[in-house]
Amino acid sequence: MENSIVISVSRIVRPREVLLRRTMAVLAVVFLLQAIMFSTGFMLPCFLMTLCYFWFSYASKREYEYTLDENSLKIERVSDRGRRVLHEIPYSAVKLLCRPDAPEALPYKKGGSIPIRKTDYTSYRDDVPYYTMIAEEDGKPLKLLLDLNEAAIRLIRRRNREAVKVSEFGNKWPEIPGQGGALTQA
Repeated sequence: MENSIVISVSRIVRPREVLLRRTMAVLAVVFLLQAIMFSTGFMLPCFLMTLCYFWFSYASKREYEYTLDENSLKIERVSDRGRRVLHEIPYSAVKLLCRPDAPEALPYKKGGSIPIRKTDYTSYRDDVPYYTMIAEEDGKPLKLLLDLNEAAIRLIRRRNREAVKVSEFGNKWPEIPGQGGALTQA
């Protein structure tokens, strides 16, 4: 793992998740007050709503780690219980890497001509660009949405040049420290 790139991605909390959490907390309090004032039969819904609140809080925390070594891209989910490898994709299995609004990605969009399963590993942050990667895993096509930096794109491009369709760097690719000069884009 001498020349590997590690990218950590933490999902931000979306406004609808905050609304859902607040709704569950309010319902749990309402059920508790009903149990106090009317009948202890409302304690079960109060307990279940509280259980749902904590389960949702635990399940909605998402942290991912992309590890790009010289041969493959490995995506892991990081949690309190440890790491779980979700995908390990060799660079030869990458069919396309581009911005989601690129013309090359249109057939793979929802309602496009090629039906494909989509998996989202982005942070949902507006200031971080994300990329669409089409790859094959176990003979099945897979669409991954990833938050990649320039160094990661450059590494994937070096390993599978025809799959990378990113042109936002202009005529030059950014320099990777210790790698010498920047490569010119073909």
